[in-house]
Amino acid sequence: MTNKIEFILSNKNLKDAIPYPKPASHFIPEQYKKLEKLINGDVNQATVKGCIPFLDSLTSGYIIPFHQDYVIDAKETNFTLQSAMPREAMEYHSKEQLTEEMSNGKEKAGKFKNEWIIVTPPGYSCLFIAPLNRKEDRFELLSGVVDTDTYTNTTNFPFFNKKWNQKTFIKQGEPMVQVIPFKRDNWKMEAGFRWFQDEHTKVIYKLWTSIVDKYKNKFWRKKNYK
Repeated sequence: MTNKIEFILSNKNLKDAIPYPKPASHFIPEQYKKLEKLINGDVNQATVKGCIPFLDSLTSGYIIPFHQDYVIDAKETNFTLQSAMPREAMEYHSKEQLTEEMSNGKEKAGKFKNEWIIVTPPGYSCLFIAPLNRKEDRFELLSGVVDTDTYTNTTNFPFFNKKWNQKTFIKQGEPMVQVIPFKRDNWKMEAGFRWFQDEHTKVIYKLWTSIVDKYKNKFWRKKNYK
């Protein structure tokens, strides 16, 4: 069974004007693509290109790209967010709305607007998070979980500015947020010791019988986000 996630544009006038969400696999960083899997061909020195959990993080879910250009005009402790769309009102969270640790002495957090309504099947929510395993030194996007099976509304994304006393440019089409749908289940945690040697030994021996792609070939299951 394949579940369906819908990205519904909230403004029909933008239908042919903005980039659309796509599976996260369409946004793999160029540096990662160019990276060799092994260092100098040595099977004992694999790069991150051979790490399947790293790749799974990159390609899980979907990416909503920035629908317009932004400029963050930052002074010493304050900033303004300027958008390419002239009628778009900018929103902020004041430092009083944030914990002291979160605000780090700065005046406020900004909000990137999102033009997409996300709809998931009953019982499914979405994790909204900064695109995983990518370096971003201009701003820090805050994460959130939304019950997208009931909340049929746009979700905007708060952020903290990271560059001060300068103007920072964000280009339309850059990855803005990673959207990972998941089924809501109830969980109960247990922590402590139990005899796990047999199961652990089986895993170790499976690893010992391969040189490369051990996890990928013996344990990994492909995930599909279309």
